[in-house]
Order: sequence, then structure tokens, then C-alpha cells
Amino acid sequence: MSNKVWVFVCPTGFILTLVLVVFGFIDGLVVLVSVLSAVFLGVVLFWSGYYGGADLKALLFIALTTPTIPLTLNPASGLSALPLVLTVFCNSALLALVWPLSIFVLNLADLLKGKPMFKDIKLTLRQKVWLLFTARLLPLDKFGGLRYFPAETVVVVPQEDNKPIRKLLHLVKAETDLQKYIDNLKKHSELYPNGVLASPTIPTIVFVTLALAITPLGNLLFFL
Repeated sequence: MSNKVWVFVCPTGFILTLVLVVFGFIDGLVVLVSVLSAVFLGVVLFWSGYYGGADLKALLFIALTTPTIPLTLNPASGLSALPLVLTVFCNSALLALVWPLSIFVLNLADLLKGKPMFKDIKLTLRQKVWLLFTARLLPLDKFGGLRYFPAETVVVVPQEDNKPIRKLLHLVKAETDLQKYIDNLKKHSELYPNGVLASPTIPTIVFVTLALAITPLGNLLFFL
């Protein structure tokens, strides 16, 4: 989403929120906690690489414009949903767990069919388990764009006569320039006769949007 949109909607929504504070419909302290929570969570996750810029702006937008659950909605859990941004954050994190579980089911089906997911790459048992939940094996020529993030790279080992080897990538940050990774993999295409390990992606803002839509259910963590 263009920054021009955020620059317009965030101040506009915040002005409306301040109007509600002035007339006593919302406690000013709730607004402050809402904004501080969004800033803390958004900035930490952005700098750690789990959130992109749009995800951070979405949290701030929710905190500024809807600090509390609307009066017309009552959480089905019967528990407080204040501030709303924390409910959205928790619910989006829970919804996002469906994605690695889906990847695991697909990988398990491939392994049962005899697909060589971990051939020609040295991995520990823990790394293999991690990849089962986060990556898929796909042809190198289909790898590119934002649909997949690389789960491995190629490094040259001086101790082995500059031999290129495949190496696991634990995390590629959301704002990373993916093209350099793609070019490096394609430069060593001979290492990938069976395919390359790559992580299918869904933008985090999708889960944030879904979490906002199910706000009337309250914070799903309370049910757990």
C-alpha cells in the first residue's frame, strides 16, 4: 500500500479518536497504551525481520484509529479486548500458525512419495524439522518474486578449494532484496538437480486483516 494512503488515513483516524476522548467515549490512557503497544511490537518485529513496513503501519493504524473494540461489538469470550491492537496482534499470530502446519502436511506427503527433500545438503535433525514446517522443494526455474523466500544459499569454502556448497538460511528478513539470493542460486544451478529449498510466503498483513475481521470473538488466547 502506498505511503500516501497511510499518511492520509492515520492522522484522520487519530483525530476522530481524539474527538471520542474529548467527549468521554474513550479513556485517554487506553489510547496511549494502544499506541505504545503498537509501536513497541511493530518496531521490534520490523527490525528483527519478521514484519515488513506495511505490517508495522497496519498496527499503528489500528492503534490510532480503533484503540478499543467498538461499542456495538461485544467479544464472544466475555473478556476485555482492550487495547484492540493487542487482540489483533495475538489473533494474527495464532492464525499465522496455520501456514507452517500446511507446509508440514505437504512436505510429509512428498516424503512419503519418496521426494528427495534434503539430498545433497548437510543438515542436523533440528534443521530438517525446521525446514519441514517452513520450506518446500521446488524447481530452480520456478523460484523468484515474492511468492517464495530462499531457505538456502550457496557459499564458497576456501578450505575445500573454493568449492561451492549449499547452506541453510534460517531467516530472510521481510524487507530483504531477494534478487541477490536468487542470482546466487541460479549461478550455481548445477547444485540443484532436484530443486531448491524455498519458503512459501503470505504477507503478514493478510493475517492482521483476518484477525481484525474476527475481533468480535475477542482474544483467542483467552480460549487457550
